Amino acid sequence: MDDDEIEELKALYAPLRHFAGIVAPAGTAPDDLVQEVFTRVIERGGLTGIDSPIRYLRRALVNLVSNQRRSSAAAQRAFTRHGVTSDAGDVTYPSDLAELMRIEPRARLLSYLVDIEGASITEAAEIAGCSPGAARMQLSRARRQLRALLEDDRVDTP
Repeated sequence: MDDDEIEELKALYAPLRHFAGIVAPAGTAPDDLVQEVFTRVIERGGLTGIDSPIRYLRRALVNLVSNQRRSSAAAQRAFTRHGVTSDAGDVTYPSDLAELMRIEPRARLLSYLVDIEGASITEAAEIAGCSPGAARMQLSRARRQLRALLEDDRVDTP
């Protein structure tokens, strides 16, 4: 890797870390995910020839998180079969993230990309690995679910 690519990775670190914090499962450090993605990119020859490095890195991060979820689900099933319990799901979040973290991971990713970052549905769908139609449907459901969660919190607040 040359110095320009190193500087480009440094510039992409903060936005990618923020993105990782949104798509990562509870209890996973965003820095660890970003470092893993960067390591894989560097091992494969860097960013040379990649048209949109941030889109490429986001997609790589989504793939990494998906792989970790599958591994975690398999491990959880094995623990359950053997009667071992885990309280890893008892992580609490600040109130501004609690509702967002309660929606399905892909919907959370789409909501972040479209509603927070202003990405198009097509761009967000590409990063999430689904069709634009499926992305629209998941985003609509996520917005409805978030609205309901926020309204419930308002009613429950004394």
